[in-house]
Amino acid sequence: MTFFSILFALIAEQYRPVTANHWIARISIRWLDWVASEFGGKTEQGASPVGARMACLVAFILPTFLVFALYVVFMVTYPILGFLWNILIAYLFFGFRQFSHSFTAVHEAITNHDLPAARLALSAWYGPELDASNLTEAEVISLALERAIIGSHRHVFGVLFWFMMPMGPAGVVLYRLADTAAQRWSEKGDFNLSESARHFFFVLDWIPSRITAMGFAIVGNFEGAVYAWRHLTQKWSDSLSAVILAAGSGALGVRLGEPMSEPDSDEALRMAEAGEPVFYEVGLEPNERTMRSAIGLVWRLVIAWMALLLMLTTALWLG
Repeated sequence: MTFFSILFALIAEQYRPVTANHWIARISIRWLDWVASEFGGKTEQGASPVGARMACLVAFILPTFLVFALYVVFMVTYPILGFLWNILIAYLFFGFRQFSHSFTAVHEAITNHDLPAARLALSAWYGPELDASNLTEAEVISLALERAIIGSHRHVFGVLFWFMMPMGPAGVVLYRLADTAAQRWSEKGDFNLSESARHFFFVLDWIPSRITAMGFAIVGNFEGAVYAWRHLTQKWSDSLSAVILAAGSGALGVRLGEPMSEPDSDEALRMAEAGEPVFYEVGLEPNERTMRSAIGLVWRLVIAWMALLLMLTTALWLG
């Protein structure tokens, strides 16, 4: 059932995309804003630590329990309704088009050698947090790749992982709400709420992020992905994103993130003699071809996931 639920949801999402302005996204944001308003403002830093943890429980557990309860009722009474419920939840919370549309806009501008248009598309994607007016073409491509790699994990591969858990569609809702809250509450400036949401999401995403990184290594440049994963994650401040971005950059064979300072030959020799690790940048500067390669990398991993699910489904049927 899981394989066909995801397959039908992916097909439906290609024909009628669930964008960032979709009604389910608006309802999720309103729900999180209401919870933040009820539990926030208790201290100078916003919600109290206890209140922030309670806000996470209310914001995430209540919708998750509702979705799971309906799933159980449907499966016990009419399994076909449970199947349709799976498809609906997967369709609403998968989000290929939430990042692929913006990535395509940047990619098309780069393909047409229109750097100003690429900067505008990137600025619209990132929002006020990024000033892209003076970025070079390589920097625009690098930032677009980073955003797309993280988006592919949080809207596709992380969702797939939680959909395969015993909670089924409820796991999908839990994961996506936690991710949305971590971003939304950070924008509101409530320190305790945002920290609690980030910690909650860290726990949920620790295993899926590493599975996605391993997936990139398998379907891409394995040696480059493993090297970058082991030695270059310090280039990004967020530990979850760092694992995915390092493995993704290594799998594509390109350099992403802030450049590392490489020691000169004398310093490298001294570090080697002292037994200290010496790490160097690997890969080429990203270009338009890299963007096409990234699309292929993501789709290869999607196909690998679906093939694995199909084999598991077939094994269960035959068993």
